[in-house]
Amino acid sequence: MIRSLAFNLFFYGFTLLTALVGILLVPIPTPVLLRGLLRYWARTIVWAMRWIGGMTVELRGRANMPARGPALLANKHHSESDGIFLAAEIPGIAFVAMQELFRYPLIGAILYRLQMIRVDTCGGGKERENLAQFAKRAYDSGRHIAIYPEGNLMEPGERERYRSGIYYLYRDLDLPVTPVATSLGLLWNRRDWWKKPGRAAIEFLPAIESGLDKKTFMRRLEETIEAASDRLIAEFSGRPHAPSQLVLRSQGQTGIGRPATAPRATL
Repeated sequence: MIRSLAFNLFFYGFTLLTALVGILLVPIPTPVLLRGLLRYWARTIVWAMRWIGGMTVELRGRANMPARGPALLANKHHSESDGIFLAAEIPGIAFVAMQELFRYPLIGAILYRLQMIRVDTCGGGKERENLAQFAKRAYDSGRHIAIYPEGNLMEPGERERYRSGIYYLYRDLDLPVTPVATSLGLLWNRRDWWKKPGRAAIEFLPAIESGLDKKTFMRRLEETIEAASDRLIAEFSGRPHAPSQLVLRSQGQTGIGRPATAPRATL
């Protein structure tokens, strides 16, 4: 509990300080400096997770992580921290984030300058067009694009219905998709205040090739991510392997520090 408290004090204090520095960089025409600050913040938080909070996280399957963009990543979303690890590893990463985040003081202006990809929680055909437009900008810049197909922070061992927004990006950008599994929720569960010291992993899985039809792609993506995440949960929890259980969550499960698709979007 003491380690968790110490980490939380560092995390929120350092995040506020970084946001204050970041807002000073917003007027600069290029986002390069701000993207560098984001990566520095993320790498510092990863360091603090291990050395202050006692949370040791392995990064597996690095050979499967695209060495350069443009690239598409589809990620299991257990924790505020899974996006932090991606930002620490991948310079200039573009997260798909719910539109509401762009209205937050300080954070909204920073997200705009970072050229993150915003989506409306209402979803639908118009929102698919917006997603395609903002994602194309990231694609043209050669960036990695990260999206959370479930659109919600999930408890370890749970899964949500996978939204089809990832399929339209996969189809329209004609890119393979790298699935990313995790067991991070065992240590830092969703937005919980108390963190647990221990071990967990993030695993980059072999890419799903481009050109599949929607039904085949969505089934393969979900089966791949869920099976690998279930395996990691069993490994690091010491519990018997069990398939994830389907649940439906309400809106509002994601936020800053946890970049994600819009919750409950119907993309």
